Amino acid sequence: MLNFPNFRRCAAALAVLLTGLTAQADFTGLTYEVVGTSDVGTTYRVYANFDDATDIAQALYAEAPFAMAITSSAGFYQDALGALTPVGINPLLYPTFPNLAYDSWITIGQEDSDYPSAVGVVGGAAWNSADILFNTGGDFMVNDGVGGSVFATPDQVQGQPDALGRVLIAQLTTTGEWNMTCNIQWRDAQLNVFQETALSIGYEVTDYTGLSFELVGENTTGPGFDTYRVYANFMDPAAQLVAVYGLLDTALSIVSSGSFYQDPLGGPLSTASNPLLFPTFPDLEYDSWVTIGSDDNTGSVDFIGVDFLPFEGGGDLIIDNVVGGTWYILPDLEPTAFPDADGRVLVGQFTTDGIVDLTINIQYRAADGSNKQAVGQSLTFPVVTPGCTDQGACNYDPLADFDDGSCDLLSCAGCGEAEACNYNPQAVIVDNDLCEYPPNYPNNTLDCDGNCINDADGDGVCDEDEVPGCTNASASNYNPAATDDDGSCIIPGCTDADAENYNADATVDDGTCQFLITGTQGCTYGDATNYDAEANLDDGSCEFDCSGGGNCAFDTDGNGLIGSADLLVFLSIYGQACAD
Repeated sequence: MLNFPNFRRCAAALAVLLTGLTAQADFTGLTYEVVGTSDVGTTYRVYANFDDATDIAQALYAEAPFAMAITSSAGFYQDALGALTPVGINPLLYPTFPNLAYDSWITIGQEDSDYPSAVGVVGGAAWNSADILFNTGGDFMVNDGVGGSVFATPDQVQGQPDALGRVLIAQLTTTGEWNMTCNIQWRDAQLNVFQETALSIGYEVTDYTGLSFELVGENTTGPGFDTYRVYANFMDPAAQLVAVYGLLDTALSIVSSGSFYQDPLGGPLSTASNPLLFPTFPDLEYDSWVTIGSDDNTGSVDFIGVDFLPFEGGGDLIIDNVVGGTWYILPDLEPTAFPDADGRVLVGQFTTDGIVDLTINIQYRAADGSNKQAVGQSLTFPVVTPGCTDQGACNYDPLADFDDGSCDLLSCAGCGEAEACNYNPQAVIVDNDLCEYPPNYPNNTLDCDGNCINDADGDGVCDEDEVPGCTNASASNYNPAATDDDGSCIIPGCTDADAENYNADATVDDGTCQFLITGTQGCTYGDATNYDAEANLDDGSCEFDCSGGGNCAFDTDGNGLIGSADLLVFLSIYGQACAD
């Protein structure tokens, strides 16, 4: 989309869908938006809207009896480089020819030449004549049997709705009012073709534009009493306000949350105020009253059927009965009933210490002499900012004019105790009732995360909770409640390292040591050179001296050696009795 200078959007796009031949739910109507303002006028873009992204706009057409008309009260801007459709507009030309961006044209989706395909145009003599007139700034009107069309062939990208469900169908630049009546052909995903006829959309200048107020004095008749004036606003300086009224179904209500100041010398209408008395009676200038145009006794405003008594007593002004009531002027006889230089007509002055909710109905005469009404016109003043006015609250709003009960005294409150688990040094409001501490605080042994504050041995048991004792389940004095072994374990068993059943964990010898060989071991043979007289268990260590042919025990064959032959001799005599 073009990046228009002075870009702004309408507060709300106007959507109008008139009855067509085959109106479908997928097509939701026409809308427009303001996309630019410039010295050549205001630029509007018109869209056909769909609620199904698979729909495709195919043609914008005219064929009797369904006319296509694009009209303006001030003509349309047509750039010399533009045409009926934007297919020839090159965006690269905008810096050199900036007004080309505001050219008026009709289309199907396409806004310039940056498309892989282009919209087409076909039409008869009436269409061609309308084209020529439109491109010279005039209206485009076709309503004959031949007609004409701006179209896109099926499945061209520009016929598909954008992310907002829109297909662009026109750009119009004008300084006046405008209206577009057209007919659209579109297709759904199942290739069904539909026509939407007699569609109309436009921008119309409105004579009356609403109510406004202004502050004309602060603390005027006392502390807290401010004076405001309320105006009806018009765009046409030839329009004139003739009446303000209320009825049963269209009530008039002027209500203050406080009270209205009513001066003893004043009255319900501005005609009771004499400016000559203001120097002597200064509060009279701020009397509350209603009017049409004039603000003093020079005006000609009058009333009928209005009960002003509650209002004159400082209360509300309400007209809501079946008979109704009004204050009014006679048309053309009150100069101040016409808009001032700012387009305003005064309808009342109100001095109050509260907030005013005002709803009125007006009747005005347009420049063409027609009488028009605008009902249910509402205004609240002063413009107040609700919020929290408690400076100690979390959401205190220094710009708030009155407290709306929204003060939050909790969300920013916090604990101010540094020892607490939820200590909040940033708390706006310190509330120690919110503090959360570890179990058994201040005698706690755990911190806020459940970890020991003191744990010298790092076993996960706080020093304050340690239980000394024997932690060995094999000990006779094992203490299952003990968390810290104090070396007191008693483990009975064999403590002799030479024993077969020696227990290295035993702390007390219980006499159960077992040995594979018992007694004093050594050589028990007297003839042996290493005979041990104290040994009572021969360990096979005896040594004999058989050298020199001496008597050598066990050398049975006398060869000086103890060998296998000696064993054979021994075995041969084994079991025989020895001689005496």
